[in-house]
Amino acid sequence: MKVKKAHIRTMLPVASAGFACFWAWFYLVLLSPYPANHAGEETSLLLKLAFLVGMLAVMLLVYVKRDLFARTERDPLPRAAALLTLPLSLFNIMAHYIAVSPVAFFIAWALAGGGFSLIFLLWPKVFMVGWQKDVGAYLSASALAGAVLYLFACELRAPYGDVALIALPLISLVVLQYVRTHIVGSEQEPESPLEQTRLFPLTGFTVAVFGALFGIALYLLCRDLNAVNPLAITLAIACGAGLHLALNVLVKRYLPFGVAEKLSLLLLFAGFAGLAFFGPSLTLACCLFIVGVYVFLDFSNMAALVGFASGHPSPFWRIARGQLVLPAGMIVSWSACLIIERVNPSLFTYLPYGALVLLVALALLAAFVPFKDNTFADKTVKGELLEGGYFKQRCNQAAQDYKLSNREQEILYYLAKGRNAQFIADELSISAYTAKTHVYHIYQKMGINSQQELISIVDSTEIMYQ
Repeated sequence: MKVKKAHIRTMLPVASAGFACFWAWFYLVLLSPYPANHAGEETSLLLKLAFLVGMLAVMLLVYVKRDLFARTERDPLPRAAALLTLPLSLFNIMAHYIAVSPVAFFIAWALAGGGFSLIFLLWPKVFMVGWQKDVGAYLSASALAGAVLYLFACELRAPYGDVALIALPLISLVVLQYVRTHIVGSEQEPESPLEQTRLFPLTGFTVAVFGALFGIALYLLCRDLNAVNPLAITLAIACGAGLHLALNVLVKRYLPFGVAEKLSLLLLFAGFAGLAFFGPSLTLACCLFIVGVYVFLDFSNMAALVGFASGHPSPFWRIARGQLVLPAGMIVSWSACLIIERVNPSLFTYLPYGALVLLVALALLAAFVPFKDNTFADKTVKGELLEGGYFKQRCNQAAQDYKLSNREQEILYYLAKGRNAQFIADELSISAYTAKTHVYHIYQKMGINSQQELISIVDSTEIMYQ
């Protein structure tokens, strides 16, 4: 039977719903006491560390084995991801009736972390097909919806909570498979890079440091999750995802990751200053604030990586390379916190000060070696526009839609980049009068009255891999 396919832009709301289930599962595992209740409160922090280690292990596997995520007609990875997530919930169900060994729980949590990374890397197979700069807004909207689902799942009691642990990742994978088989171009590989930028090595280092800082706050929060209202965690997640969504909508363009780093640096300084100077009574509030910053930076990082990898021959390797440094930093600080708690718990009072020292070091680093913005400039790392670039593809499509002549299409390139008629005349060695005449004809054919309208039309023109 022939499957009726739609453009990815039409399917984005459906994709966002499936992606929301994935994030709801992740929040439920990491930020709810319920999944670890059977293993005991003291063991729960070790189990979550095992989950982070599983995440990192699969990211490293994809990083080392670049063809693991090659797009194939019969992709076995969704089934593998589903199988990896099942033991965690199945052992929880079994624990209601029989004793489950701690070793089995550790293995189940590590496998679930691996399942998380597989699902995380499978979803870009959808988003990269029709990547445009507003896709970041859809990603953060998914996080908002996931926070609501997480709040609902937190209210469930056995056995329904265990059912949610099974159902959420499976629903996400089912929606993923449906969207991938019902969108145009889902199995197409670009022949050449379409849109790219340079991801600087220093960015990976700073993200790892951010991960270590987030690991401290998450550890402090997870020490006593039974005392935390899930609504407060939901609001923290919503604030972080909402900030990312608002910036994408208000700026109406892709938010450079360097800007996200700088903003996160300021927000984290406020959060850890609160932990250091405002006393234990505000520890929970400050940790929740930092969780919101974590969600914001994580989605900024993901949006940057998905967009950056969208035209590359080994996209998932690139996403794994850029994402694995965040859990790596979290694992380091989480492990350090576990050691401190067992050796000398009183040292916890000094953790916020240590975090502030790290933040000051990052600020000094940013002052001397500024964070690179990693923007999508529709050009190569050498600054050259390519025929296959998204910018030229959008211009070509707009020129075709409005039946522009070859000369008008050439001038459209310059107008879409904000150039004026005199600049165009100099570049093309024509008179200013001729250039203005061509601009007038372009405006007439496109039914517009200003250059800003032309730029908006080109920027919103939908294209697929060519």
